[in-house]
Amino acid sequence: MKDFKGKLAVVTGGASGVGFAISESLMKEGAKVILADIEEKTLEESKNRLLDLSQDVDCKVADVSNANSMHELADWCQSNYGPVHLLFNNAGVAPAELLPIWETKPNDWQWAYGVNVMGVLHGIQAFVPRMLAHGEDSRVINTCSGNGAFINLPSTPIYTSSKASVSSISEVLKLQLEQANANVKVSILFPGPHTVRTNLFSAERNRPEELARDPNAPEHPISSVEDMIEMMSSMGIEMETTEPNEVAVFCLSEIKKGNYWINPKNEKSEQAFKDRVESIINRTDLPNPNIF
Repeated sequence: MKDFKGKLAVVTGGASGVGFAISESLMKEGAKVILADIEEKTLEESKNRLLDLSQDVDCKVADVSNANSMHELADWCQSNYGPVHLLFNNAGVAPAELLPIWETKPNDWQWAYGVNVMGVLHGIQAFVPRMLAHGEDSRVINTCSGNGAFINLPSTPIYTSSKASVSSISEVLKLQLEQANANVKVSILFPGPHTVRTNLFSAERNRPEELARDPNAPEHPISSVEDMIEMMSSMGIEMETTEPNEVAVFCLSEIKKGNYWINPKNEKSEQAFKDRVESIINRTDLPNPNIF
């Protein structure tokens, strides 16, 4: 897919952060965009902001953790706008993790896996059959994280393992579609190269009541990127960050190249990954990943 003019894109988690930035960049290149998100008020506000660029934008409230909601989204897109060419499975959450894995609660796992893992699966199952049926060049882009796909940070067992699942699902999907000589291609997006300035750390605002956090759990000290920067600074570490629009521009440029891996260079993270792989190959002790 060398350009996006006239293509229809669906972006989950599109109301803010990386999802919004990708939507904005797509529209600047002539794409038609459907923003999907669970935050209705923010979703409408984001749509109105994009209307200043073009009229080729709409939005629909959708819950990626609910299969029926995603199938309804796919039906609505097909009925109102025609074939979808780009699906960005971008919605994600990061639960407040401070406890050792043996003290974590089922609600935390169910919430994170419902969005991060099942959300990707629901997107694939709702849209890929329709992409295959219309036969035009299409692509699924799953947002992942090096924390899970390449290394496993011990401070975030739930988030880490959910993103490891996204990595595996994406690779299998890519290979299966290639074996079928399908018109649908796959990419996996790793936002970066540094911590991205989004609202991921305040994702608890969208957490359903039935999966509420344990009221006795310790308060998490990080609810924003600024909190993380301050914490790192107190440890003598100057933390670099990345803006969502930087991620979006890089993402679209890599899609045009047909790349599966959409992964900006980060020397420290790559070294941590190499150390892990070497421990696997050489059967040596697993190192503690150092990415700061």
